Amino acid sequence: MDDLLGRFQARNNGKEGPNTGLIENETILTKLNPFTIPETLTIAGGQATKPTDFIYTLALRINNAKVFQVSKDQIWAMLDDVIDPASIAEDSYYYAEYQDYYKFYPDTVTAAELDYIATPTDVLWNFTFDGQGRQVYNSVGSVQPAWDNNSCREITKRMLTNIGVSYKDADFMNFGKSVQLTGE
Repeated sequence: MDDLLGRFQARNNGKEGPNTGLIENETILTKLNPFTIPETLTIAGGQATKPTDFIYTLALRINNAKVFQVSKDQIWAMLDDVIDPASIAEDSYYYAEYQDYYKFYPDTVTAAELDYIATPTDVLWNFTFDGQGRQVYNSVGSVQPAWDNNSCREITKRMLTNIGVSYKDADFMNFGKSVQLTGE
């Protein structure tokens, strides 16, 4: 997920550099599609709480109009703007993003449509025991990964590499065929 959304890059001197950020191209957005969630936010007093599984804002709309983001140090300028002020009548909306909530302008709006990237759910493999005491996969209570098959293979390779195991693609195929043939 970090590779798709962007991460802080290490500089040569060991300090962290700027976040590379989400490059919203078709390939990346397609991979993130299972985690792209639309939600209606309730706004009270100009504030709306982010969803608990929130990672990244893709889009915000009020009355089907785009809501423009302003940084915290631009709020005063936006509020004093005589050309394009925050206005319900003109469908001119703004927001500032904070850790767990949004602040909307004008603060009298009551709802917004949010498209966001959600945290992937943890994969859970449930098992029962067969007559010989071996663990057997049980789909009831299991949670499947939302990632596509290629991403699952890449995640598996990275996990194995992190613990020092090296496999090639052919090794994965041979192992899979072996499991299908022998059931073990």
